[in-house]
Amino acid sequence: MSAHRTRAVATAVGLLALTACSTGTSAGTSPQSSASADAGTPVPGGTFRIGTNGQEPTCLDPHGNASTLGPILTVPFSDSLVWQEEDGTLSPWLAQSWDVSDDGLVYTFHLRDGVTFTDGAVFDAEALKINFEHMLDPATKSPLSASYIAPYSSSRVVDPLTLEVTLSSPYSAFLNVLAQGFLGVISPQQITQAPETICEAPIGSGPFVVERWNKGRSVEYTKNPDYAWGPGGTHEGPAYLDSLEVVFVTEDATRYSALASGELDAIEFVPPQNYAAVEADPQLGTFTEYRPGHPFSLWFNTSRAPFDDVRVRQALVAAVDRQAIVESISFGQWDAAEGYLTPSTPDYIEDVEGDLGYDPDRANRLLDEAGWTERDAEGFRTKDGERLVAYLPTTNAVPLRIQIAEQTQAAAREVGVDIRIEYPAPQELEERSAAGDYDLSAGLWSTNTADVLWIRYSSDNITTPERRGLNGSYLRDDQLDGLLQSARETTDADTRHDLYRQAQERLVELAPGIPFYSDPRPVAYQTDVHGLEYAHGYLAPYVFDVWLDR
Repeated sequence: MSAHRTRAVATAVGLLALTACSTGTSAGTSPQSSASADAGTPVPGGTFRIGTNGQEPTCLDPHGNASTLGPILTVPFSDSLVWQEEDGTLSPWLAQSWDVSDDGLVYTFHLRDGVTFTDGAVFDAEALKINFEHMLDPATKSPLSASYIAPYSSSRVVDPLTLEVTLSSPYSAFLNVLAQGFLGVISPQQITQAPETICEAPIGSGPFVVERWNKGRSVEYTKNPDYAWGPGGTHEGPAYLDSLEVVFVTEDATRYSALASGELDAIEFVPPQNYAAVEADPQLGTFTEYRPGHPFSLWFNTSRAPFDDVRVRQALVAAVDRQAIVESISFGQWDAAEGYLTPSTPDYIEDVEGDLGYDPDRANRLLDEAGWTERDAEGFRTKDGERLVAYLPTTNAVPLRIQIAEQTQAAAREVGVDIRIEYPAPQELEERSAAGDYDLSAGLWSTNTADVLWIRYSSDNITTPERRGLNGSYLRDDQLDGLLQSARETTDADTRHDLYRQAQERLVELAPGIPFYSDPRPVAYQTDVHGLEYAHGYLAPYVFDVWLDR
């Protein structure tokens, strides 16, 4: 290994130079990225109540969580090593600086002194090492963080505030994923002495403490009075708020009504049908961005029939008028995705070659070629006496997703495919997802790098007995694997961009899912709320600077 190292300081970026996250706005929302912080001297005190959708996770452990709502629930109590700025650059947080070896295999983190967890444990090199090991421990059953740091090999404590991390292969996205709330640090004392308590009551070093998880309703937090290490650009000292409550509100209409009536101080996932009303209300403000990563999709399980046949997958993509569905659910305000990355993702390619267009004739032709030529009494296709059936277990907590599932079901029926939608309880849905017990799955994957394609589609990220992977399509393709692995290992931006172009074009051929839309995360708030903004490592509301003018 070369003795020469590159030094990363306060204004440096990681090996993967990010472009800025998109600040394009949905129709009806104002082009700002936060609630005004220039409304006077902050007033301490009060409780801030923010409503989110009903995708409640099964665990509050940052390392055991892959929920869309993960960071809004974990960042209040758990800090990260690095902070991602709005323009995509990375700046210090719990890591004051870092060195990276020329070969990209060794990262040396120089840690902030004086940081403590709310149980009194000290944040130091040993604590960070314990956190990395906890992410990778099979007992954690990590659905996300273990995949994000899969190249992690080992750590060595150099001194109390210096940790040397060795990777098994270069990983251009390593620093970027460390900015996400899913990789926030928790108490080493809790990890080693009471790991069974982490899911219900995790202990971090953040500005708030988890006070109570009211399952099915909300998570309550109280201020950490000793907090003094917020990321750059935030205020000094503890949070202004005395307490925080994140409230789960499944019904779109109920969530908006609770904001309009003043029952909630803010909401995220503003329903598209209420954009105009929010903009017209002088007592409300709003801001939005589109999340980088993978668009919302219906993914095919390619490991079993019927979607082990690429022709059946391509046929269903062609059978669905994605633009019509997206316009329907968004009241004409969104466009259909054009590929398997969102436009706000670094290395997104706008002019990817391939065919994702709506073409029922092509769909029927492909299904005929695949041997599904007969029809039963209800008009569904059959082969060897068996109907062409696909099961889609999904959540009933997000109305937009229900509408997409039902409209896809109707489109599939037109070409003779029987999609059966199921709404199992959250725990059962989680278990089936982990076991691959489905033909179709629904979701999106928001992350701040194009490495999301490795996360979702590399055969190295298929679940094994040792580690739960995130390739829920169970896709195996040697050509794609090579492109994605090379892209994550290169440090040359032009080379990486070309590799991701090829990967995105190969995905269109493989058709691992039906991409629908780039997910906006619109936030609306009462105008007496100040300092509310996004955490950009993973796009979610960030409340440390929030204060209430009351």
